[in-house]
Amino acid sequence: MTGRKVFPILATLWVTTSLALGGWWLYLILVFEDKVTHMGLSLPELGIKPNVIRMLKWEGSTLILLICFLSISLFILYYKDQKKTKALQAFFAGLTHELKTPLASIRLQSEVIHDTIEENYKSDTLLEKLTERLIEDTGNLETQMDKILQLSRIERGGNLNPAPVDLISVIKTTHAKRAKNLAMNLQSQVIDPIIEADLFALELILKNLFENTKSHTENLSATLTIDEKEHHIRLIYDDGGIFHGERQKLGKLFYKHNSAKGSGIGLYLVQKLMDRMGGRFIIEGEENLKFVLCFKKSLEVV
Repeated sequence: MTGRKVFPILATLWVTTSLALGGWWLYLILVFEDKVTHMGLSLPELGIKPNVIRMLKWEGSTLILLICFLSISLFILYYKDQKKTKALQAFFAGLTHELKTPLASIRLQSEVIHDTIEENYKSDTLLEKLTERLIEDTGNLETQMDKILQLSRIERGGNLNPAPVDLISVIKTTHAKRAKNLAMNLQSQVIDPIIEADLFALELILKNLFENTKSHTENLSATLTIDEKEHHIRLIYDDGGIFHGERQKLGKLFYKHNSAKGSGIGLYLVQKLMDRMGGRFIIEGEENLKFVLCFKKSLEVV
């Protein structure tokens, strides 16, 4: 059970328990006040005086009411904070969705311009480099928008739609579209690795791994190995990068170590998306990290 679901339950239990204890002690004070007073008069050696009883009554009642008031106040503040957070999530999800359409249009127009330059202005290398950079930057912006959109969707409890997917085909397509300048060595020990995955989520996972390599390694190459273990198809991603941060914090939301690059949500998204697809995301190694994606093997043929 996630923390988002556990906290409201704990808060409700805290408020309910505080109110129940407060009501019970108020009941005891009111019911047994006369009896305790009578006991103090009958047995003076106990030292129970009427003013002491009144002091306990009012101080105890005040303390109990204060605890109940604070508990209810905290619950109300939490409810308002959650409402505000959901409103912000909805706003960013809507904004991201609205920006995706013009970004896609800019990318398509940039590709048309690039093709036109290749056909009619082959000698103008500057124009060619500028259009290639424009296409790359637009693609990076689209990837960031996809991240934000998917993060908002996950945080609001959205579901994925796993279906049979050809893993090798998706890897090659995503690499060609988003990581042309990254050298990829793809090795498969499985013939036709068909997995159960949400296509959009799988593409975003691969984009995040490619982007992580481009942002945080110097060799700009990655080895992707596909094998089968315990009825699962595994994709092992190794880019030879060296990690010097806190190993246990990898995959936490917004953790970037000391890097100025990236958004800090890539590996977190990979973890969450794999969980939603019924798979697993494992980080192996201490400094030389390897990312292992374990997918459910599909029995259907694509």
